[in-house]
Amino acid sequence: MILTGSEIARERTNQRITIEPFTPEQVNPNSYNFRLGSRLRVYSEMPLDPRRENACVDIEMSDEGYVLEPGRLYLAHTQEVLGSRHYAPTFAARSSVARLGLFINLSASLGDIGYEGQWTLQLYTVNQVRVYPGMTIGQMMWWRPQGDIELYDGKYQGAVGPRASDIHKDFDRQLSRQRLPGLGTDASPAEVGHKFASLAVTARTFRVPPAFAVPAGEFTRALGPGARGELGALFEEMRATVGAFFTELTAGIEAAVADLTVPPDLRELLAARLHDMFGDPEEGEFAVRSSGLAEDGDSSSLAGIHRSVLGVRGVDAVIAAVAECWRSHYTSSAVAARVRAGDFDPEPRLAVIVQRLVRPTRAGVAFTGLDGTPDAVEIEYTEGLAEELVAGVAVPRRLSALPGERTDDPVLAEVVDVCRRLREQRGCEVDVEWAADARGLHLVQVRPVTARRLAGEEAAPAGTWSSRLYFEDPPAGARLGDVTEVYAGYTAKRGPAHRLAEELGLPVGAGWLIGFTARELSAPEGRERIRELLSAGSGTECVLDLGSTLRQIVLPKDQVPARLDEISRGAADPDRPQAVVVRDFIRGELGLITRRSGTELLVEYTPDGLLALNRGTAGARSFVWSPGGDGEAPAELIPHLERMAVFTGRMHDRYGDATVEWVFADGAPHFVDYSLLAGDVLRGERGTLVSAGSARGPLLSLADDDLLGRLSVGPAVSVDRSKDVVEHSEITRLLEKIQAMPAPPVVRASRPYAVLSVLIGSVAGFVFEEGSVLCHLAILLREAKVPALIADDPALLVDGGEAVISDGTITVAGRSVNGEH
Repeated sequence: MILTGSEIARERTNQRITIEPFTPEQVNPNSYNFRLGSRLRVYSEMPLDPRRENACVDIEMSDEGYVLEPGRLYLAHTQEVLGSRHYAPTFAARSSVARLGLFINLSASLGDIGYEGQWTLQLYTVNQVRVYPGMTIGQMMWWRPQGDIELYDGKYQGAVGPRASDIHKDFDRQLSRQRLPGLGTDASPAEVGHKFASLAVTARTFRVPPAFAVPAGEFTRALGPGARGELGALFEEMRATVGAFFTELTAGIEAAVADLTVPPDLRELLAARLHDMFGDPEEGEFAVRSSGLAEDGDSSSLAGIHRSVLGVRGVDAVIAAVAECWRSHYTSSAVAARVRAGDFDPEPRLAVIVQRLVRPTRAGVAFTGLDGTPDAVEIEYTEGLAEELVAGVAVPRRLSALPGERTDDPVLAEVVDVCRRLREQRGCEVDVEWAADARGLHLVQVRPVTARRLAGEEAAPAGTWSSRLYFEDPPAGARLGDVTEVYAGYTAKRGPAHRLAEELGLPVGAGWLIGFTARELSAPEGRERIRELLSAGSGTECVLDLGSTLRQIVLPKDQVPARLDEISRGAADPDRPQAVVVRDFIRGELGLITRRSGTELLVEYTPDGLLALNRGTAGARSFVWSPGGDGEAPAELIPHLERMAVFTGRMHDRYGDATVEWVFADGAPHFVDYSLLAGDVLRGERGTLVSAGSARGPLLSLADDDLLGRLSVGPAVSVDRSKDVVEHSEITRLLEKIQAMPAPPVVRASRPYAVLSVLIGSVAGFVFEEGSVLCHLAILLREAKVPALIADDPALLVDGGEAVISDGTITVAGRSVNGEH
């Protein structure tokens, strides 16, 4: 709404409009006429450059005036000081002046609310025109604004006389705002990554420390076409060889970006942006974090695979940290994480966040719905920065808030409330990193929860499923329930021996791990599936184990479906997944036990069966067999004794002094079980579930906590390139050790160190002595479906033995040599 002339005069009297000096006769129906000042300014050197100050010459007009030449720009000024802190001004030439062919502004007729001073005019004429100081040359209008008013406080405030362009003073600042967007922009995740885009959305409602992004396009420009071509060839070879030469190729990838630095023009823009947003960069501290285009998506977080540099002071250190984050996109751990997900894209798809660092009294992470309970919030926190917490080094404090629950701690209560509000806003479970200081709660990251800690129903295999006991792992997402520990015990102790027996061509009794639901078994089709599965084994009987308190049930196979149906009917939820271990029960014609003695084989046997022989309820016969002599062996055993002796010897070499148990049936000895004369060292325990699932492998302990902790946290707080060299060499040696093992191991470590993420894809699972279930490594393990837990009493676990992890339980069959384990 434009002000009328009378309102202009009234508001000038009310000191809401500035006109000095004021002449009432110059008030128009809806404007005020202003006069031309006495000084002109012209540019003296061409071309004009908006990035530097341009030379000018001032002209003082006499009373005779001055002739303006066509095609030349003259900067002039108003005699009056004009402006307002309440209305938006615009100005234009008087119509009689315009009729002379004279423009008094070329393209800038709008003023800012809050500016007060003499106004610079841009005089340009199409004819020769003489102008005079004090002539009435233009008119100013004032407009009533709508909305909140922000007053002008720019470089032209209070100007006197004509002002040449000062665009050079904030050219880099304005350009830096365009190329390095802040939280208030609607930047695309395809340019700044999901992490920064999510923070920008979060900042509209919650407290987020001020930040700007260095988009991925800047990384691309810095890398250049030569390095991009080299990287493309290396990634293409990686794809073609399916990672067979991973170590060599990642070394080449890291070398291709080893000398990568921030280009000079971007260095200038970073300096300008830091001063623009934060004032003096030398006085504050900054966090420089990655925001990969593939990070923090709906299905993959790639948590912790890129650098975060904290406590950065000064422009030079920020620039170095940006380059460090860029190079981390091509480290072996980051490449491995993307390749595991089937991503072989060589392009530099990584943005960087520069953010004011919060020095918190407490900081931590919080998840909603981690265990499948909507509105439940699980928090882990520590004093000070949370970097060691998310790196898996710190042992956190924990709080779980179920739906409707609150806590008396005001900071944690706010974390719970914020997480629930974010969950409602985003429409998904959220993973939040937070920090609290004297000013309150700050959010530094909000991303979707990509994988729950428990294997949820949506991830469980559909329908009745089975896996071959000792030889196959359960399908991904399988829920073993009550049979978890039984299954782990059987697989850990007997699995390696059964696989060795089959390798030597010795028969073994069939066994299965079977998953089902009560609803499926209540239907004839479900029971028929079980019956068909068991028909593949030998014999007509089997042994059922349904848990530690309901096991070793011997019954005919044709009764198994009905018995399972009967037992499972008591389940409160007919669709709850259940599991059972089923093993063939072979009675046979003979029960046998063998043991190696020097080069000879000691054999005990009885026609009363293996159970009677084990329990001492049958009279046993025995003989000694050696190569080349059959001794007193029963005729039906003689063709098999050599293989039995080889197997017994191999078991002795692996486990120490062992007895091997057999059943002779259908003309052949079937391996059943073994016992250690030094005592069965099978160890089992429960723990805190980190990542659901089942896996087996030899237990490998990593003892160098100082090294693992340094590699996990050191790169996050340092821009020293030597850290990368140490990290690469140590991890390479560890990977080579793992690859030389006969099977992927279950790795035991003190804590879930972030650096261990490079082992995903090379190991079967993890067991930790203590630590966080919400740290970066834990997130990656759940996404990759790598089983892991924090053991309650890790001292029970015997290094080198066969370990089996199954949904929060680990069992290890120890290796016994000369009585030592």
